[in-house]
Amino acid sequence: MKIRTKLILSMSVLLVFILLFLLAVTHIQFYISRDYAYREDKAVFEALRQEFERYYAEHGGSWEQVGAAEFKRTRGFAEVLLYVDGVPLYRQGRLGVDELRNEGYKLAIFSGERKVGRLYVMNDKQYKTYEFKKMWYGILPAIGRASLLFTCAAALLTIFLLSWRLTRPIRRIIQGIEGVKKGARDVSFPVRRKDEFGAISRALRDMNESLANAERARKQLLSDVAHELRTPLMIIQGELELVQETGDTLSPAKQSSILDEVLRLSRLVNEVLDLSKLEAGMNELRPEPENLAALLEDVAEKTRFLAEDKQILLTIHGAEDEILVKAEKPRILQALYNLLTNAVYYTNSGGRIQVSLDREWHPDKHQQYARIRIEDSGVGISAADLPHIFDRFYRADHARARPTGGTGLGLAIAQQNVLVHQGWIDVQSEAGQGSVFTVYLPIHPSSSEPKGKNLHP
Repeated sequence: MKIRTKLILSMSVLLVFILLFLLAVTHIQFYISRDYAYREDKAVFEALRQEFERYYAEHGGSWEQVGAAEFKRTRGFAEVLLYVDGVPLYRQGRLGVDELRNEGYKLAIFSGERKVGRLYVMNDKQYKTYEFKKMWYGILPAIGRASLLFTCAAALLTIFLLSWRLTRPIRRIIQGIEGVKKGARDVSFPVRRKDEFGAISRALRDMNESLANAERARKQLLSDVAHELRTPLMIIQGELELVQETGDTLSPAKQSSILDEVLRLSRLVNEVLDLSKLEAGMNELRPEPENLAALLEDVAEKTRFLAEDKQILLTIHGAEDEILVKAEKPRILQALYNLLTNAVYYTNSGGRIQVSLDREWHPDKHQQYARIRIEDSGVGISAADLPHIFDRFYRADHARARPTGGTGLGLAIAQQNVLVHQGWIDVQSEAGQGSVFTVYLPIHPSSSEPKGKNLHP
């Protein structure tokens, strides 16, 4: 059912309810006015009842000849009816017996404890109210028909204008959604509205922007992967075509070159798959309590030969010999290895890399964290490159040769591995002054207090 139809039905029901409510209020108002008039002149009503009770007592407990009697107190009343055992015995006024019995004010007449009759009365005020009610009920059908016709016409016009105004943002939202389905980039939603339609529009706009960003990231990933794959494939293809044309055998140097490119392709494919799974949350985390100090020593041993080849001084210092974190060992090792090798690549010969491990309390998170600080004296990162260093295939040094450079995925993988462990990586760097990468990982509750020890350099 459309909104316009629902509005028409709702307004029609509301109109009927209003008319019935007015009719009920009018009916009730008469009885309220009638009873209120009694309370205003209660003494006069009670005097009338007492006069009839005296007549009954003075005539030996009988209403004989009451119809011809004169009662002094009746002069202040427009209508008076004495009704006894279903028989009207005294009547003053113009209304019918049944009409007065239904609309008049009731006064019971007693002789001692016994009820001997009932008076139905209306004073002048009550009678005028009754006449107004009767007149109102007489013209009400005509007024009701005219009012209903006019009100329905006005309501239909109001409903049409209101529904058009209410459905206008919905139509714009639907048009925007249709544009998104067709792949349009510039889609308009009524986001400036401050009602629920504006909230929906802003949510749809943000969703559309997220989809557009995801699509751009997908296209960029395909472009980057194709670019990274093309160079080693071209080298392998060229070497093999040369062998095929000349008929010569591959020399050991050529075989080693082709093997290097194959290994580079394999590493690239594996890293792309790893990063895609990490970002999609497809790899289920299986954390165990791990000694971060031992893991850091293990990573240092694996990267030490890279530093020695460039005559870089690599030192590791730890405030303790055991800091436990809840982690999946291969992932943390991969993250630390990528960060250390990255520091080695960007540090010139004769430079230094210092790694430190300690604890740090974060009051905003109500948690103690292990802090791994990797500081190098390398080339540093410019302010323009710093926000992008964790992007896929991004290289801060755009002139780095492919043989000495990585795939551009190492830092992205390191960041994702740390994030899945509820940690994060901070970076501070200045071009020409070196860089500091700081990794924070939540400490396992069972980790012991600091014992104090320096890890060997």
